[in-house]
Amino acid sequence: MPLFVLGVTLVSFAFMFSEPSLFDLGALTPPAFAHASSASVLGSLLLAPLLGVLLDRVRRRRVVPVTLAVALALTLVAAGVAAEGVGAFVVPVMLVASAALTALWQVGEETYLPSVVGVRGRLVTANALLTALPQLGVMGMGALPALADLDGLAFVIVVAGAAACAAVAFRAVEAVEAPPPVRAGLRQEAVEAPPPPRAGFWREAAEGVRFALRDPVLRAIALCLVVTGLTGEFADDMVGLALSVLVEDMPPGEIALARMGSIYGALALGALTAVLLHRRLGAYRLAWVALLASQPFTLLVALSGVAGGWLWYMIGILVPLAGSIAATIALTSHRQAITPDRLLGRVTGTLVALAALGERAGTLLLGLPGEWLREAGENASSPLRLLPGLVLATALSMAAAVPLLRGRRHAEAASRQVEPSQP
Repeated sequence: MPLFVLGVTLVSFAFMFSEPSLFDLGALTPPAFAHASSASVLGSLLLAPLLGVLLDRVRRRRVVPVTLAVALALTLVAAGVAAEGVGAFVVPVMLVASAALTALWQVGEETYLPSVVGVRGRLVTANALLTALPQLGVMGMGALPALADLDGLAFVIVVAGAAACAAVAFRAVEAVEAPPPVRAGLRQEAVEAPPPPRAGFWREAAEGVRFALRDPVLRAIALCLVVTGLTGEFADDMVGLALSVLVEDMPPGEIALARMGSIYGALALGALTAVLLHRRLGAYRLAWVALLASQPFTLLVALSGVAGGWLWYMIGILVPLAGSIAATIALTSHRQAITPDRLLGRVTGTLVALAALGERAGTLLLGLPGEWLREAGENASSPLRLLPGLVLATALSMAAAVPLLRGRRHAEAASRQVEPSQP
């Protein structure tokens, strides 16, 4: 597990700084970034389910994380060399490839993790570690290139080297690729049926989609992800309005500190909440409880224009974000625990695709209402002008818990089948 966490930290650093490293080469334009965004969406929608098929076919699933990390390293090196020799026109193409790899990485990581952990009762702890530790590690590693004053090709080489080291770390992980243990007294064939013969990539991908949408619990999780994708950008826009009020009364350094404290504080708080409460509440129940209990704190952002507004702003970001992180950890762990091993890759790819579809649909459906509320809140000097948008954003965020509430009985039954008996 430590090697896996190290590999995820290194590859997260490489993905996070792949765009800045290529941007330093001076060959990127707004259309290139637009194409990269489209590549990320298409990678999630089209390639993620197919990668899930590959993960369910390979004998050792660690092959896929290793391959993705190596592909990222080679992509960055090729872009750097091309910018210095053949021509910088190749760099935008490589940026698009990097964006597609970023979209696919989540499928490989989440599918391989149960094999690394071994015992599905520890998945919440493992996912919490993979949520908090790599991000904190990336924050520390991100300062090193700045201190070393690296730019251009040197920066690209450092980022590509991190991806290559991640591949080495994943290659060194030893995990038993076997079906996870089931509850004592439950017949094995009732949980893990023998895999059917191969029927082609598209038909096997369709099987994963059907299973994810027919299973009551997985369908509830899928709907939750779609609603979260629909509302995420809208909620961020409404919170951004409050920041414009806060900027007028505070130095930029204090605002940056408040934002960084809220984001990294939410990472730690969300992961800790998931670890401490999942045994008492259960992973699935923890998800909808965290959403319903945390999202109303978004309304505190409306107090950014009063005395001590930075504190209300920080709490209004930290608590809802921590609740969303805890819910994500819980749902990911529960999904990994109840999905049959032979379908784990395809189900993961399907849910990643649905989440990406929700984000794109949310941009289209909530774009116009967002514009209206942004115009109404421009130059707001009173919290009252921010309330309509924040109330709507809060209600939409809490709506993600509705599918989970409707599927909670099926989730409890599924949990009793896959969790070990408690002494």
